[in-house]
Amino acid sequence: MKSMTGYGKYALDKDDYTISWEIKSVNSRFLDIIFKTPYYLLGEQPKWENTIRSIAKRGRIELYLNLTFKNPDFINLKFDQSQALAMLKELESMSKLTALSFKPDLNLFLTLSHLWKNKDQDIPLELKSDLIMSLKEALCIWDKSRTSEGANLSKDIANHLQYIQDLLLNLEDTIKTNVKNKFQELKKRVEQLLQDINITINEDKLLTELAIMADKLDVSEEISRLKSHLSAIEKIKNNQEVGRKLDFYLQECFREINTCGNKAQNSQISQIVVEVKATLEKVREQAQNLE
Repeated sequence: MKSMTGYGKYALDKDDYTISWEIKSVNSRFLDIIFKTPYYLLGEQPKWENTIRSIAKRGRIELYLNLTFKNPDFINLKFDQSQALAMLKELESMSKLTALSFKPDLNLFLTLSHLWKNKDQDIPLELKSDLIMSLKEALCIWDKSRTSEGANLSKDIANHLQYIQDLLLNLEDTIKTNVKNKFQELKKRVEQLLQDINITINEDKLLTELAIMADKLDVSEEISRLKSHLSAIEKIKNNQEVGRKLDFYLQECFREINTCGNKAQNSQISQIVVEVKATLEKVREQAQNLE
């Protein structure tokens, strides 16, 4: 079981350059990979993405690459002056239009990676190799953080599931007592009504009809199915890629406990149902962070 939330950072210091990868991820229904890298490295991203997809199945993953060259001759970069001048011209025009002051700062262009291009087109093989190697190291650190977070979530989910099981035992006992009491209550009311209107009815038929009415309050089948779903969750919660399966079983659990609540005609039963639903909601919130 892995969390979709994770963090990893790795830096590689070489004679000609320094590479630093930072990876952050949060939960998402699908796998979204976002690279924040220099523009001239766009051609390398498909290879990096394949490496990530071999590890992650869901989540929004943001990868930040900080690449600093110590040797200015190692890679032949060219600054796109034409595009930069066009941007400055537009900003000056906007300044006049809005009457807002504009003081150009050339340092701004250092952060705009799309203005910097590799004149030679080809990235040195050594740099390519170090980029993918350092990425794998960062991914390893990031994946360990997801595993650690997943283990914590697994413990919390296990505690919540045990609490729900305890609540269901209490619910079963309460329902048995409630059905029995309702049966006796209905029997007395019907007998009193028949006596008031001076009508005699077959005792066996009366008991059968009362049993049918009382049985409508019985939710033993719903509780049995709910326990079955909880058992299934317990079995799969430590598997890989468990998030979607957990979500399915939790929906079924909510369906069964809602039926119990709809049938309940007892405040004590209603309180237990509310507590079960609240605990299931906690499990669902945690399950949303699982891959």
